[in-house]
Amino acid sequence: MKKIILGMVLVALLMTVGVFGIIAYNVISGDNRIEFSSSQNASQEKSHKDSNRSSKTSESNHSKGNPPKIDVQTTQFSLDFMNSDVRNEFNGVALGMSRESIESEFGNSDGDVAVGQSNAERYGDLAVTYDSDDKVKNIYVAPSNISVEEFKSLHGTPTIDDNDGLVYDDNPNNDFSILITTENGEIKTIENVDQIPRGSEN
Repeated sequence: MKKIILGMVLVALLMTVGVFGIIAYNVISGDNRIEFSSSQNASQEKSHKDSNRSSKTSESNHSKGNPPKIDVQTTQFSLDFMNSDVRNEFNGVALGMSRESIESEFGNSDGDVAVGQSNAERYGDLAVTYDSDDKVKNIYVAPSNISVEEFKSLHGTPTIDDNDGLVYDDNPNNDFSILITTENGEIKTIENVDQIPRGSEN
C-alpha cells in the first residue's frame, strides 16, 4: 500500500514538474518572441528615424546648397571669363535653366544685387536674373569687396570707363564684351554680353 501511495506521489510530482516545465518553456519562448518583436520594431523605428533625418538633411542642404566661390582677381578668371565667350553658360549655370535646378545646386538665394535698373538674385559669387517662367535670363559674376582700382590693377585699363561702369573688349572682331556694373567704387557684377559697339555702353 505504501508503495502505491509513494508511486502516486512520484507520478503527481513528475506531472507537476512537467506542467511547470511546459509553462516555463512557453514563458521563455513567449519572451523571446516578444523580445524579437520589440527588436524588430526598434529596428523599423530606427530606420524610419534615419529616413526622416536623411530627408531633413536633404532639405537643409537644399536651403544651404553649395554656392560657388569665384576669385575674380586671378589670371584664371581672366582666361575663363574675361577672355572667353561664356555668354550662354558659366560655372555650371546656363541660360534657360530653371530656378529649381539652380537652387537644388546652390541653395536658396543669398539676396539681391543691383544690376542697372533691376536686381539679380545672388548665389555665392554668381547672380542670375529669371524670366517670368523662372528660367535663367542673365548670368553674372558678383564678387564681394573688390574695388574698381583693384580690379583694374589686375585686368588692365578698360575699353570704356565711365560713371555707370566698365567695358572690357580687347578684341573688336569677336562676338562678346565684358560689361561691369560698379557702385561707389566697387565692382557689383561682371557679365559676358553680346559685343558692345565702341563708344557706347548699354
